Amino acid sequence: MESHSNDNSSQPVDPVAAFRVANDAQARMAARVRSPWWVHALRGLLVAAMVYGLGAPDSTGWMLLGLVGLIALSRRRVRDVGVARANPERWRFLALGAPWAVIALVVMVAALAFVVIAQDEPLWQVGVAAGVAGVVTLALGPPADASARRRLGGELGTGDAR
Repeated sequence: MESHSNDNSSQPVDPVAAFRVANDAQARMAARVRSPWWVHALRGLLVAAMVYGLGAPDSTGWMLLGLVGLIALSRRRVRDVGVARANPERWRFLALGAPWAVIALVVMVAALAFVVIAQDEPLWQVGVAAGVAGVVTLALGPPADASARRRLGGELGTGDAR
């Protein structure tokens, strides 16, 4: 059976050239991990809407807006940047932005847990929890991007092949 691949097995692969090509591709991908300011602001607002919608009475619309908005924003970011959070190494992207991405995730989960557990709290406390989660998400987005750029850019350059 004939193969339609472009592999020419008669010529050996130069490992140094292959390493350079992979290193250049990694550097180009690392440079793309830079979200515009409005992405971080929108993500913060959507997290706040989701937390508020979960904790405030009769505000399921805010919860759905936050959830659907975060999904849509994540899909757009994957399309623009090319780095997904759901790659075969599930937590790789989160680890690339660590510790900033981890802190933002923990604060969001804590705010969601607070509004679920403290159901009889006044509405202002739900608003404060939503605001804190949104502000932390907004503030830690750029440092998480910078951390991911540094880690992606230095991953192949150090010779750390996994």
